[in-house]
Amino acid sequence: MQDPIREQIQKTVGFDLPELNWKIRLIDEIRYLLENDFHKLVSILYRMDVPEGKLRGLLQENPDQDAAELIAALMLERAAQRQKTKEDYGRQNTENDTEERW
Repeated sequence: MQDPIREQIQKTVGFDLPELNWKIRLIDEIRYLLENDFHKLVSILYRMDVPEGKLRGLLQENPDQDAAELIAALMLERAAQRQKTKEDYGRQNTENDTEERW
């Protein structure tokens, strides 16, 4: 069974996240981008619509934690929110099946 959150993140970040240990790979890639291509990381976070204020606050409140792990956690949280919205929207559409569709 496909993991819709992994698939969503994989499409957004533009690199392969194999099914086994994909969260570790995500953290490693974020760490790489932090050190080598910060602009690309910011672009990915923007495309995922990760709240900048929340990210800044989380990083400031947890200066001793790995920034890549914190960023990955926010990315996963946002992807889960998007997936839930997609599922909720799909349920609404199936509930209204009696209405004419275009």
